Amino acid sequence: MIEEFGREGRSAEAPGPAVDADQPPPAEGREAPAADHSDPSALRWGIWPVVAMAATAAALCGFWWFSHHRPPIQFGAFKRPPIYGVFIPVWDELALTVIPAGVVLAAVAWLITTRLRMPKWSALALVVVSGVTTAATIALVRGEWRHLTRGLSTEPDRVAYYTSDLHFVYELGVRGFIEQHPDLGPEFDSYNSWTHPPGVLVFLYLLFRVIGASHPLRIAVAIAVVAFAAAVSAWLIGRTLGGERAGRIGAVLFAAAPGPLMLSYTNLDTVFATVMTMSAALFVLAIHRRSAPVAATAGAVLGVGTLMTFATSFIVIAATLAVLIQTGLRTGARLLGAAVAGGVAVLALAWLTLGFDVFASYQASPQAARPYDPYWIVASPAAWLIYAGLPLAVLGIAGLVVKVPGSRRPVLVLVLVLVMLVWASLPSELTKLRPGEVERTWAFLYPLVAASAGLVVDAWTRNLPRRWAGGVVAGLVALSVGQAVFLQGLYENFY
Repeated sequence: MIEEFGREGRSAEAPGPAVDADQPPPAEGREAPAADHSDPSALRWGIWPVVAMAATAAALCGFWWFSHHRPPIQFGAFKRPPIYGVFIPVWDELALTVIPAGVVLAAVAWLITTRLRMPKWSALALVVVSGVTTAATIALVRGEWRHLTRGLSTEPDRVAYYTSDLHFVYELGVRGFIEQHPDLGPEFDSYNSWTHPPGVLVFLYLLFRVIGASHPLRIAVAIAVVAFAAAVSAWLIGRTLGGERAGRIGAVLFAAAPGPLMLSYTNLDTVFATVMTMSAALFVLAIHRRSAPVAATAGAVLGVGTLMTFATSFIVIAATLAVLIQTGLRTGARLLGAAVAGGVAVLALAWLTLGFDVFASYQASPQAARPYDPYWIVASPAAWLIYAGLPLAVLGIAGLVVKVPGSRRPVLVLVLVLVMLVWASLPSELTKLRPGEVERTWAFLYPLVAASAGLVVDAWTRNLPRRWAGGVVAGLVALSVGQAVFLQGLYENFY
């Protein structure tokens, strides 16, 4: 099905009203034509990305310093926002293992963005494998190999996470657990198990049964592979909006971002992100093609994601607004109707076969009860930008607000980012979001903003010789990996 959606050469718009009148990007398999040097828009990019990244780095460092010198704020188990972790700087000798892995990831970035004739699935497979490998070395920066698997530990003295409640699935069976999940909340050891639908624990249960509970490292690698599969979403959005090269740049920038590198082995939010961002990517493709079948598939994927997280509601909001803005009311109603049909079909099937009641599950999730502090209006976005890394934090955000020459606007991504900013600024009693943790809970934004960054980098390097353009991408990858090493060494996290 994804092969169908990624078919080469499909760049023509379907008939119908469209607000977005941007010119279509080059067909896949071809390099974007060299920009005309007489066109001021081709020269507008200059060196501003470098200056902007330096300025953003200074601003984020300043806000981080301010956060560490203001009165402590208790959030979760930690006291020094905005980063969710204990500030204990440690860089072990094992951190040196990042160097060869990072070099390989940078080399992959150079290769797949300069050799566009390489089959797209081969290129994406290289991105996923090199990302998983580099993430493994990032987990070793503090000198403890158990950091690769501590999010999967079932030991009774560990910090509570999903696996501490996995025994319920073994005891009740899959259907029994799903049916009783709304009533089990107070019995869960992990707050995460209570605030999320039952699909998370079922996913882990299946991994433990298929791979074997005695092989936690293999299970962790499987989770990391699923997490880095979100590179496909970054590629699909970038390719749809700006062509094949932009898509590949977005995919590799996502794989090199500090957030995915630091979280993929230890945090299940990265698994949610893969499903949510694939749905978002399919919505972007459906808007581009005015395709009801693609929209139905996007809705179905979102339905699958709802089995694991209620954050899919943010994709629903953003997709609805983006569809209506870009296609008009009549076409938008057709696409949204197809998406609703796909999502309802999946949830109805889950109810009939597994006993999953999405409404009962949501109503049973607890409220977040932490004092409202306006500090988080700035701190939440700042924490996410720090974990996103400078290429995504600067170039990705820039791609949302400026018109990138030769590309369509990523309207859905822009709407989603704005929705998250507004939602995070509201009291947690209303939103059920706990202040802090956004570098984890907003993990689904990394692939989407990486796609936006791919559009900017593609335009920025379009006039350079091919090998030098690939070198710029490789340099951005190295910068992101370096930031991941720095952050991993600064903070000790439970998972």
